[in-house]
Amino acid sequence: MSNPIVSVIVVSYNASRTILETLESIRLQTYSPLELIIAEDHSTDDTALKCEKWLAENSKRFISSKLIVNEKNLGVSANLNVGVRASSGEWIKVIGDDVLLPDAIERNVNFASVNNCNIIVSMMQLFIEETGEKLNTIPAKDYQFPESNHQQYIASLKDKITIPSPTWFYKRDLYDCLGGYDERFRLSDDIPFAYKIFESGYHFSYMPEVTVLYRVVQTSLSNNRNQTGKQKQPYFESRSLVYHELQAPALRKNRLYGTLVRNNLWYYFYKKKIYSRDNSISRYLYGALCTIVKL
Repeated sequence: MSNPIVSVIVVSYNASRTILETLESIRLQTYSPLELIIAEDHSTDDTALKCEKWLAENSKRFISSKLIVNEKNLGVSANLNVGVRASSGEWIKVIGDDVLLPDAIERNVNFASVNNCNIIVSMMQLFIEETGEKLNTIPAKDYQFPESNHQQYIASLKDKITIPSPTWFYKRDLYDCLGGYDERFRLSDDIPFAYKIFESGYHFSYMPEVTVLYRVVQTSLSNNRNQTGKQKQPYFESRSLVYHELQAPALRKNRLYGTLVRNNLWYYFYKKKIYSRDNSISRYLYGALCTIVKL
């Protein structure tokens, strides 16, 4: 039996500094066949030019490759849809400005071949871009990942599960079944997609191995989503929209009222700029209110 085609989707925006390292980590994968789709979200720097030049030199590595440059900035969720919908592989691997370990895709495919998987989540290791210093892994090495759909869904609603989206590896059929990423949330792609997975009866299969090096740098796309393109809405506002549109109704439906009250308090305090890590008085007040309502 021949190996399944894996489509690697690179979503980029103003990634001139990091894009070549990301692309090289894909070229050096031990697995074949690979399809490469670069979804470039109307960058204001020379990211697209670098991608075009790199593809001209390395396209033979892939069974097919494509650079898609959006005519306007669409945001993370819509750009992901652009990339995935242009792909033809059986499996999808999305990457932003991070780095794949050389055998990342091979290990995912091997894991999927012996397990009944629709979507795999693995571990990522944080590293400091400027020094290369490796930090902690997410999840931690001793993390006990919930197994069933119900356990994972409830844990996610209660914010007690770690599902790092840079490590996701999923079937294209799953993407089609779920209808893709929710474009209402420009900067929050992973949480809405995870809720779709749980609510459709699917679950994550956990592979406790590091497959991705996660870039820690102040200007990283994933750490500064409030600066993506023409997007003026801060990342907090986008995350708040996800909470009020998706998470809060699900908490009510599942009668997780303690978590609902706690989160409502947190969003209220944060929005009012009362609660912050640097404000000890507000932390105590927040903690006292949570204790009063027996959270």
